[in-house]
Amino acid sequence: MFQALEQFNVLSVELFFCQIPIYFVVILTILLILISIAYLISFRNLLFIKSSLIQTMFEGLYSFILELLKQNIGHVGLKYFPIMFNTFLFIYLANMTGLVGYNLQLTSHIFVTFTISIGIFLGIVILGVYTLEEKFLNQFQPKDAPEVLFPFLVFIETISYIIRPFTLGIRLFANMFSGHVLLFVIISFVVVLIEKKLIITKILILIFPILLMFFIMCLELLIMFLQAYVFVLLLCVYLNDSLHAH
Repeated sequence: MFQALEQFNVLSVELFFCQIPIYFVVILTILLILISIAYLISFRNLLFIKSSLIQTMFEGLYSFILELLKQNIGHVGLKYFPIMFNTFLFIYLANMTGLVGYNLQLTSHIFVTFTISIGIFLGIVILGVYTLEEKFLNQFQPKDAPEVLFPFLVFIETISYIIRPFTLGIRLFANMFSGHVLLFVIISFVVVLIEKKLIITKILILIFPILLMFFIMCLELLIMFLQAYVFVLLLCVYLNDSLHAH
């Protein structure tokens, strides 16, 4: 790897005598992990019979997403908990896989984030039209607006509604992409120091970039969680608009 953007190239692997893009392999791996988690939780595997750290983590995450739904949608939104919970887990695991060596950063590709955001958003729109019928259009009509500005405001509200899934996907893509580029730049800087400096000088000079890389890696872990949280939070807000007429 000689360029910062080379790590985001989509490669193919040979599987069953055909070339398959590697992001398909990553997606299937994440889905298998989610299915395994669902199996462990649903069938009360021995891992969950006694209180353990893993059980505590999943119970905390479960309660966290559940409270997020209650605060933004209310009790009517509880039946949509599975899709929100699994979306959060999928995005978070997809973000985490990017830190594994020789792996693909799935959410650093904009077509992946667009597929997730546009797909779920279209479902939310269909649900809103089915639930609210003609009242669904009320969210494009600003209240107490002057009649002269009414058509212009309706146009602005419509455009802002349409671009919601695109901003949702771009936000996730940009944060994951920029974070990994920054890590690559710092690692490349460390490699250059190793190649150019003497041993004693290396030890003294490398302390700062290694510590910096450690703190950025910790920050990246926090950002991965926050991006999954923000993604699901905005989906809850959009879902609330589709379930409640204004």
